[in-house]
Amino acid sequence: MFSLVLAFSGALAFQTPPDVSTLPPEQAAQVSKVFAGMTRMFETLGTCERQFPPGVADQIRASMANETDPAKKAATAFLLDAYDKGKASPRAATISSDECTAEMQAITAEMQALQTEIEAAAPES
Repeated sequence: MFSLVLAFSGALAFQTPPDVSTLPPEQAAQVSKVFAGMTRMFETLGTCERQFPPGVADQIRASMANETDPAKKAATAFLLDAYDKGKASPRAATISSDECTAEMQAITAEMQALQTEIEAAAPES
């Protein structure tokens, strides 16, 4: 799960929240879905923080704190806020490791399905 977080944090390229007003409707919907999925993922990670091995939460924060690109830094801050929201939720005190795993697997599957959808809709070069 941690490697997945690092992959997403390294791939951030969205504004906070993304401005989709100039995009074609289909592309705007895709960007909004990706951003919503990433937000849900980070909120779930925050909710599941107590299930992490010691030090993993600090590694997540440290990897995201090193961002220097202004647009990515804004997105990183937004996602860290989502993480903190999950961490502060009442559910964070009671969620089980199995529930965390199931939720992260569901979000990952949704994001992979969305990636496949986006790739299928992309014009061939």
